[in-house]
Amino acid sequence: MRISAVLCLTLLPTTLFAQEIKLAETEFREFVTENARVSGDIVMGVMLSDDSSSPALPYLSTANHWITSDAETQVCVRIVTKDGRYEAENTYVVPQRYQQSSAEFPYDGTRSDILTREPAAALVKIGSCGSRDAVAVPVLPQTETAPELDLLHVFINAAGNAVDVAWGRGRDQTVDCVDVTELDGLKYTSRCDVPLSALQGAGPTSLTFFVARGNTEENFRLSVLPPYAGK
Repeated sequence: MRISAVLCLTLLPTTLFAQEIKLAETEFREFVTENARVSGDIVMGVMLSDDSSSPALPYLSTANHWITSDAETQVCVRIVTKDGRYEAENTYVVPQRYQQSSAEFPYDGTRSDILTREPAAALVKIGSCGSRDAVAVPVLPQTETAPELDLLHVFINAAGNAVDVAWGRGRDQTVDCVDVTELDGLKYTSRCDVPLSALQGAGPTSLTFFVARGNTEENFRLSVLPPYAGK
């Protein structure tokens, strides 16, 4: 994400144990296959960092400004390697009255060896896995001391087709996405870089993606919250 979207582990006081974010199920769901898994999903990752591999453990983090304090919140977290041979998708539960400064989603799988050597993208959406029209929350960089970042990176499963992304009114604010296709990179083939200045206010911003397929153009939308409160 790099699995860069990974935060360093910190020791928490005993009084904060109840504040931990945990899996909704008893087992961590991850898959490793010889060939890339076929998926109809378009968006593979929404991150402030790139998808380079990292030696750090894959603990993903977002800011906490989207969390409601009066009830438990379910969140879907997906990690996919660029070659499509590894995928993890799990629903997490954020406890009621969660007050940590960030939301950390622990990796409880057994294949961190893959994630420390392969490019990968991460996607965090509010709601249980499988929810339709869920809002994405950007995955943060590895540490708070990361250099100042001004771009949101959205990784798209476009099968090598050209993609552009638009926001605002109409298509007046449009940028071409970067082709990141590789011979063994089958899960996502485009990276759309959106200025963080496009994510204004406290609510989600609607991004529209246009995928050229032959003589036709398909479009789809994704709602994304700003990465931090008030930005």
